[in-house]
Amino acid sequence: MGIKITLSLLIISFTGIINYNSDQKLEMLNNFLVDAGKQKIWIGNLTTKNLEEFASGMYTEIDGSVIIENYDGLNLILLKTLQKCAGNIEIGNNENLESLKGLENLLTVNGRFSILNNPELYNYCTLQKTLINKGIKGVEISKDIIEKWEVEDNGYNPSLMNLQNKNCSIPKLPDFCFSC
Repeated sequence: MGIKITLSLLIISFTGIINYNSDQKLEMLNNFLVDAGKQKIWIGNLTTKNLEEFASGMYTEIDGSVIIENYDGLNLILLKTLQKCAGNIEIGNNENLESLKGLENLLTVNGRFSILNNPELYNYCTLQKTLINKGIKGVEISKDIIEKWEVEDNGYNPSLMNLQNKNCSIPKLPDFCFSC
């Protein structure tokens, strides 16, 4: 008795290595994807310089980490299709970032979730839709999940408990000059 494998493949453009694994995923390495069911998987880390390419490719998963640094945007709308991240999410040193809008479809983060040094970031409400209400990795908030949440030196620095209790944003207060 033999094994019959039927494979259909659509490649628009590609330079790199093709990998077929036992999970029946056909992947293209070097930050590209062919097909893995209905999901589109970005292989490797996603950085600020790749955001436009990620958005235009309608990727839903990242087999790597998300590293958004020195980004000029006000929100993360270019990540609106992201559902799963196999690694860490690191959002830091973004002078203009005001909200996490764009992460509303994020369901799973397997690593750390760090949001650091974003002085204009006061709104985390996007995370409440699924990630916070269901928990990181789809489980209730527990000690190890709380240890993966790192939020410091932003306009607002909510705890996971703040987000669960719907304290997801605060108004930005105007700058006051007391020595003027």
